[in-house]
Amino acid sequence: MKFLRMEALGGDGVIFHGFGTRGSGRENACNRQWRGQTVQWAGEEFPLVSTRQVHGNGVVIWEGGSQKLEEIWPQEGDALITRIPGYALGVFTADCLPILLFDPVKRVVGIVHAGWRGTAKGISLKAIEKMTEFFHCQGENMIAALGPAIGPCCYEVDAPVKEAFAAGELPWDLVATRHRRDKWSLDLYRANAYLLQKEGLKRENIHRLELCTSCRRDIFCSYRAEGKVLEEQLSFIALQ
Repeated sequence: MKFLRMEALGGDGVIFHGFGTRGSGRENACNRQWRGQTVQWAGEEFPLVSTRQVHGNGVVIWEGGSQKLEEIWPQEGDALITRIPGYALGVFTADCLPILLFDPVKRVVGIVHAGWRGTAKGISLKAIEKMTEFFHCQGENMIAALGPAIGPCCYEVDAPVKEAFAAGELPWDLVATRHRRDKWSLDLYRANAYLLQKEGLKRENIHRLELCTSCRRDIFCSYRAEGKVLEEQLSFIALQ
């Protein structure tokens, strides 16, 4: 399996991360059960920690100790955060935006699954809030990496999406461009960058790997382009 990396995320050997391509995730996207999955990277093996993604704004905290992986996977949540080394936090996507978060000062990592519903509900903002609340992170110290997702070139949405963004107080004119009558091209990158900056991240610390999953079906799975897909790519981040 092949993972793409973003050097700008940094880490200096403190973290490992990867944005998956075809073959990196689940063969059956409906199978969200824990089966002892691991991520192998740079000669090391990390137990994979994930959740039941529901396109919401729930954040799950992995604290290790008495927590068991088989208890975490069924929990609803579209973001995970931890300061426990040796575990890979993972999300599965097939057009939604994977976001990796790293606080090099507090040595805390997070990962976010952001489709349009989760973005409208402020999922990336909620992840930063939880990192601040539980681990005393500061947005100005944090680095974010936005991975492959469907781009505005291919992501046409309609009025219900616009209404959801208005309810979430996201500036529609900033994140969407009118394509035709009652249709807009939505930019998930710009929308989530807005939310991250709202929580204190510096613009220069928000990095984008802008590869459209719909355009690049040769290397990525795309729900929008392929219809109901049976595979998703895995993105992960781990403290060494």
